[in-house]
Amino acid sequence: MIGQHDKNYFAEKGATATAREIAAQGESWQEIPALLERDAQAVREIGEVLNDSTASVLFSGAGTSAYVGEIVAPTVTPLVKARAYASASTDIVSDPAACVSKGAHGLLFAFARSGNSPESVDSVEKIAAVAPDVRPVGVTCNENGKLAKDDRVISLLMPPATHDESFVMTSSFSTMTLYTASLCRKATGQALPDFEVAAKESARICEDGYNTDVYDRMANAKRLVFLGSNAMFGAARESALKILEMTAGVIPTMAETSLGFRHGPKSLVNNETVIVVLVSNNSYTQQFDADIIRELAKDGQAARVVAIASAAFFERYPEFGEHDMVDCLAYGVALDSAPDDVLAVLGVQHVQLLGLRLSIGLDISPDNPCPSGEVNRVVQGVTLYPYGQ
Repeated sequence: MIGQHDKNYFAEKGATATAREIAAQGESWQEIPALLERDAQAVREIGEVLNDSTASVLFSGAGTSAYVGEIVAPTVTPLVKARAYASASTDIVSDPAACVSKGAHGLLFAFARSGNSPESVDSVEKIAAVAPDVRPVGVTCNENGKLAKDDRVISLLMPPATHDESFVMTSSFSTMTLYTASLCRKATGQALPDFEVAAKESARICEDGYNTDVYDRMANAKRLVFLGSNAMFGAARESALKILEMTAGVIPTMAETSLGFRHGPKSLVNNETVIVVLVSNNSYTQQFDADIIRELAKDGQAARVVAIASAAFFERYPEFGEHDMVDCLAYGVALDSAPDDVLAVLGVQHVQLLGLRLSIGLDISPDNPCPSGEVNRVVQGVTLYPYGQ
């Protein structure tokens, strides 16, 4: 259930799959502990690499799947000894030597909804050409995809329901993110997030958020800017992409870091711009998120500033709840200590719902926003070239 609308409403709007998959995400998250038990041998093997200070662990994908890596890498970096970093598979395919050191050893996490995009398998081949001791790990939602069937790859499958039918990635994005961060936690002896709490919050966002005044004001935007720090920057990038995809590019978007926005990108702001700040749960980082919210509200140039954060953040900065330029979307208090990967997928869920509203308002089918075929659910038109060092 999303807001007050049933499945018949979304069917009429060409949004059956998108609405269903947004609303069902929490169910897949609650399967993660069982998935990790299923993958116990892989968890042990991966843990040996994560605890090796000489190893490199690369998180990679294309588009939304790249942003999975951009959330996971900074999330797990404080937990592991290996060098953890993100690099898009599109960068690996075009110049692998720029993405991994020659002769490096470690892991390549390859994220993919279908595992059939040209870059999914070719990135594995390109990394092998530069650093054959980097072992590929495929985190994918399609057991029949090329990535899952590749014998070179440690294949880690997400629940079948996450192989989204919709054009846009929703449950695939969030489940791959939470699964991989949790795998790294389990492999290094760290506690897992409370997935039941996260799932309940996901359901509440779907039920309570879609028809609120805050969503109404965001839906009036002609431009949308998403800001976040570290792992939340990956969430900001995914948010910007979701709106572009679901509105077929009608609503222009931008993603930046909370600190980086002042360095030129702030020029985009006008009175038709809504700026959404996805606030970190790291108390130190929150200071910088709070500063940009405060500055943007004081400038008064944007239509609205929307802060999406834990309840504890708004208790720490009560001024935002009292400012007429700022809208506050707070998570339940049970998430006050949640790690940033959990807040990242919940923040993006708010944006998925916003994109759903915007696409329906524009009379665009979110299940297939580009029926003319210039943009496809599984990327087409990529030419792959032989690589010689």
